[in-house]
Amino acid sequence: MSNLLRQATRDDIEAIWNVRYSVRENRLPHGLVSSEDVRRQIEDTGKGWVVESDGKIVAFAIGNSTTGNIWGLFVHPSAEGHGHGTRLHDAVTQWLWSQGHKTLWLTTGATTRARKFYELNGWRDVGLTDKGEARYELSRP
Repeated sequence: MSNLLRQATRDDIEAIWNVRYSVRENRLPHGLVSSEDVRRQIEDTGKGWVVESDGKIVAFAIGNSTTGNIWGLFVHPSAEGHGHGTRLHDAVTQWLWSQGHKTLWLTTGATTRARKFYELNGWRDVGLTDKGEARYELSRP
């Protein structure tokens, strides 16, 4: 099985949606975010990465260079446990550090398994947002 990590392009947006809508936690209602929003995030205000497993996109991450936010990091449930999340996390955080940020941030559902993943990767829980999501921050090493 080949697992390729590469930069995302606009041609990947449909596959990114397939991954995003497949997750069991931190679900996103259809239509809340548009394909144009994703395109802007990977081309205008940030960068994205995908993991291809045997030619099929199974995970993605997107970082916003303007805000230092990890806009999204998701792995298809069928591809969990293979290190894709860690590879994507490392790629997006390294790139955001290279953009000069001193602190990165993200939000996730208040009860998701993702919280443990981020905590194991050094992120600090700084409380709940007004929307009830858990906010995490990571300081530059």
